[in-house]
Amino acid sequence: MQMMRNSLLIMACLVVGGAHAESTWLADLLAGYARIETVSCDVRRDVSNQDGDIRWLSRVLFQQPDRLHVENFSPLPRRIIADGAVMYQHNEGHPRGFRRAINDLDETMLLNLRRVPGTLMEHLLRLQQVDEIVLSREDDGSVLRAYKVDDVYVVIQADERDRLTEIRFYAGPDREQLTGSVICTHFEEVLDGVWIAMRHQVEVTAVGVTTRERVRFSNYEVNVDIPDRLFDADLFFDGVRWVDRFDRL
Repeated sequence: MQMMRNSLLIMACLVVGGAHAESTWLADLLAGYARIETVSCDVRRDVSNQDGDIRWLSRVLFQQPDRLHVENFSPLPRRIIADGAVMYQHNEGHPRGFRRAINDLDETMLLNLRRVPGTLMEHLLRLQQVDEIVLSREDDGSVLRAYKVDDVYVVIQADERDRLTEIRFYAGPDREQLTGSVICTHFEEVLDGVWIAMRHQVEVTAVGVTTRERVRFSNYEVNVDIPDRLFDADLFFDGVRWVDRFDRL
């Protein structure tokens, strides 16, 4: 669990801060995702680094705004529920669980809660107010866009359909030191003009350690009815002692 949490935190913290300008392309991409009101999908995540390999299998139900139900089946049975006001997380068999008001979540947790499954919104939302540099068009018709954020240089690649195909993170504008990347493939048009990548390949290098993740989404359905009871924490947690900090678990 710690290896998985560390890799997610590394990717979420790669982009912070920014200037004040808005990208029309980025705004249009996020506007398309905003049309997705609900998502139901299965997720398989394979993570590997120097500590070994681990596979996570999850069922995800997502509803805007701020509703989420994630059931992790393996390797650690765990359930996460956000009911629009409060987020709960509990590992099966543990006497304590994490509970905190959504308004009090830190930025990383909030961005991950509000990310439409299968998108890279946790990164894109941080770039909304950052000046955009359109780099030369690639020979294959794709376009590169760059964003300078503090000590990180972010390059986004989109194909001829304006689908986000790759994000690369560099230590500087010279693009000599790559610190992380996300490659998106196997797109499905879930709504008219809205494409979701069903496979993500992630690689992050930090403090000399490289972590790789392969994520696959399946049974992906959007704007389907999700019963309200699935976001009712009282129906799924019984006798849990709640704390509001992970170090108290």
